[in-house]
Amino acid sequence: MRVNYFLSAYSWVRGNIKIILTVSVLYLFFLIINIPANFIIPVLKLPESVKITAISGTVWSGKIKNMKFSGIDLGSVNWNLQPAYLLLGAVAADISMSKDQQHITSWVKLSSSGKVELEETRFLIDLASLQPLIYGMPFSYAGMASGYFPVSYFHKNNYVGFNGKLTLSNLEMISPQQQAFGGLDIELRAENDGLTSGRLKGTGDLLDITGQITLNKDGEFVVSVSLAAREKGGSLENVVSFLGPKDAAGRIQLNNQLKLWH
Repeated sequence: MRVNYFLSAYSWVRGNIKIILTVSVLYLFFLIINIPANFIIPVLKLPESVKITAISGTVWSGKIKNMKFSGIDLGSVNWNLQPAYLLLGAVAADISMSKDQQHITSWVKLSSSGKVELEETRFLIDLASLQPLIYGMPFSYAGMASGYFPVSYFHKNNYVGFNGKLTLSNLEMISPQQQAFGGLDIELRAENDGLTSGRLKGTGDLLDITGQITLNKDGEFVVSVSLAAREKGGSLENVVSFLGPKDAAGRIQLNNQLKLWH
């Protein structure tokens, strides 16, 4: 009798251990996915340039009512994390930002190796909202920037690749004097060896501009542009003349190189 009792008790525990573990895992998963976002985000060490208010939802699916970065108002931010990628050592989420008519949407994946991937990125931005980036400069501007980038990726000091089209429209200098410039289309394509190349072309009937740009994995940004005002003797020609001397064809050639990151 003692032996039979021992065996039956042991059999009961072994037969139900899977149920106990399953219930425990599900309960733990339920707790994790329902952690309020306002419990976690405030304890993160965000840069001082980032300001956020009114956090709602959970860590997995939440919303920030308003976010500012370096004085730029990004509006509301929504995210939906995809937990399955955590098993692969990555974080992936659908992210959207919106403010009035402006918006940015993208699927973002961050791997443990430091690689950042973006898919189906779309945006519409009022360039005037980026004015804080040139605080202290003696000019202001206006215009809209829109774009669609099916696939882009970035890994600092290793590779960078942007694929898509950026459109700048209704470009205008507000001060020190008001002057319209028209628009600009920039098509970008990821090349080999961590290089992104692009072709740019003016749109509209104000500025005739063509050129090429490149961005390499070390953050070297090179732009080569040829431009001229379509209307001779107009105010736009006087403005662009300050950019440099004209060549034999009456065009201004600009070649610049910038370091975007170190």
